Amino acid sequence: MKIIKITDSVSSPRYEHWKSQWEDQSELDEFSYISDVVHPEDALLFCKVLFPDFVIHESGVFLERSFTVEAFSTWMEACNNDVVAVEKVLNHTHLYDVFGGCRDRVDEAVYEQLCRIVAQSWRMVLLSKFPEKKFCVQAIVSDQEYGPVVTFSQVRE
Repeated sequence: MKIIKITDSVSSPRYEHWKSQWEDQSELDEFSYISDVVHPEDALLFCKVLFPDFVIHESGVFLERSFTVEAFSTWMEACNNDVVAVEKVLNHTHLYDVFGGCRDRVDEAVYEQLCRIVAQSWRMVLLSKFPEKKFCVQAIVSDQEYGPVVTFSQVRE
């Protein structure tokens, strides 16, 4: 038997605190936590981040939630009509902003892991919806950014 892991094991203070409440932790896993704590509507709504809607405009592919024709035009002018550069800007998603209303202290490792998972999901979705196009999906964890960032753009050949 061979196990193929798609994501890293979850290790977060919140999850570990939840586990510590149980005397026998031997049977507990992420699915136990989901069953006990996570609301189905929250999981469903987060799917909009993992499986976003897209807009195709002037050969560019953009996240629907952040696209406007005005922003596209402004960035096209600023980027010398480089659609790929505009894709990188308009698809640039800060995970801190996705969870902007969260008032709890969240371990940075949680945001970084989520960043990699969102990027992995976007790769799969883009491949599925646009099999004729090639994309570069980036999970960026850098001091130069406001927290972990996910973005994507087309690779032109």
